[in-house]
Amino acid sequence: MAEHTRVRWRRGRRGEATPPALTRAGRSTLLGGCVLLAVAAVAGQPLIAASGAVMLGLVAAAWVGVRADQRLLGDLRLRLEPVQSPSRARGQPLGVRVHLQNPAPRPIRRVDYALRVTGEPGLDLPDGSPVPAGLSVPARSQGELALRLTFARAGHWHVHGVDFSLIGPLGLARAQRYHPCELAVHVRPRRLPRRHVERLIAASGAPRERVGLHVNQLAGSGTELRELRDYVPGDPLRSMAWRATARRQRPLVRAYEEESVRRLQLLLDIGPTMRAGVAGATPLDRAIDLVATIAELSVYDRVGLTTFDQRVYGHLEAAGGRPHLQRQLRHLMDLSRVVDADLTEVADSEVLARVGAFLEIQDGVALRRAGDDPQRPRVARTLADPLAELYDAGALYAAVADYLVRERERGHAALHGKSRPARDTLAARVRLFCALRGITLPYRLTGPAEAREQGLMHAIGRCLAARGADDLLIFTDLRGLAPDGPALRALRLASARHRRLSVVNLGPPPDRALSGALRMARASFIQLGEAPPPAAEAPDDDADEAPV
Repeated sequence: MAEHTRVRWRRGRRGEATPPALTRAGRSTLLGGCVLLAVAAVAGQPLIAASGAVMLGLVAAAWVGVRADQRLLGDLRLRLEPVQSPSRARGQPLGVRVHLQNPAPRPIRRVDYALRVTGEPGLDLPDGSPVPAGLSVPARSQGELALRLTFARAGHWHVHGVDFSLIGPLGLARAQRYHPCELAVHVRPRRLPRRHVERLIAASGAPRERVGLHVNQLAGSGTELRELRDYVPGDPLRSMAWRATARRQRPLVRAYEEESVRRLQLLLDIGPTMRAGVAGATPLDRAIDLVATIAELSVYDRVGLTTFDQRVYGHLEAAGGRPHLQRQLRHLMDLSRVVDADLTEVADSEVLARVGAFLEIQDGVALRRAGDDPQRPRVARTLADPLAELYDAGALYAAVADYLVRERERGHAALHGKSRPARDTLAARVRLFCALRGITLPYRLTGPAEAREQGLMHAIGRCLAARGADDLLIFTDLRGLAPDGPALRALRLASARHRRLSVVNLGPPPDRALSGALRMARASFIQLGEAPPPAAEAPDDDADEAPV
């Protein structure tokens, strides 16, 4: 058996310290002092020269003083803890306490702070007052700061740390210091009132297999004859009406009426046009709320979920029960941290550079090479690492693998529902590390014109499997769909396979040609208007449940 060699890397001080910089007043004072010295040198006025020297001395003193205060900021000790459960619904405030401890014998005055958070949250104080402009920390003391975060989007977000900014006594110089202090926040989709989704899930019938909330009357293998219809490829031969076929001179089959538990498949478009707009009001945010609400209301039915862009991103078969609902909600929240190579605008080399910088700042892991590698030509290094960060790739992969071993359960949860395996396992592990640690990769904004057509076609094909659902509910903005494209042909095929289709448009109304093509495919068309006003948040009764 091969022996596992553990790679050791150097550890430095966590955090990031920006060198002191002059403020606008400091730059003006510096420029004024230089101008006075130049004028004094030309005119020979000692008083003007003395004034210029005093201004330069003030700038130098302010810079030295801010440098000393920056060392005090480096000695601060921080700890973050949530007031309630870190699993909240979007738009619902989350209380966070920032515990501070200053072990130095000198107080720290007039310190501005800002949380480094993914997810674009709103920040305020619990009492509703604005965030104070300055924070003072007495010498050899400790205290806490109460904040409240409000996330506009559902997803897995991270509070990475706190940025401190300090201005000197004269207001001429500024120093900044970042303290890493991680906190994972799980923001669930908002549950909408039932009236917003009633027309999407309305059905009638009686349960046959087991008790459920929504059941269908559909063509099946029951005992009551529904109709005689034309034969469609895929119909079983035992349903052939041979006498009627001989009499009509064309193949006919018997369609029986059956009542069964509803099987519904939700198809969600996650393309770039669905992500455009203000945070919290994009078509994708509205669609996630609708899908989550339908899944929660139909928890005892069989509901599946398929997400797609230019390909099928995730696919969950139709099933029922609370565990399946948790998997669906987790997959909806995972849409905020898409890291796949073909769905993001970041190449693997840039991902390595981002992860290397993140590990150096957040974990204090020194991964930067000390100098040039004599074993590799400069041209090869440039092609392999165009950002010229020159991180030690072996040590970086070892650090990422060590973290994934410790967080194996979270890694499996993040990969749940993915539709295809990765080709490059090393690059996939680094990108999975980005998803788990909250390193946001920008979503792809460009692509081939027929990409949306192919994605919807493959999604419908997955849903037409042997154990596919009876109803297909598609959430999209209809961007990039042609009336005679493969997506509409797939819809017509699904209708021919006796699937009931409903298309929920979250974009502008389609043109006449596309509307006619949807009618030809026998798909129910639902045009949603503007986003409904947010409902009053109910008390968080499930705060004690395990976060998804």
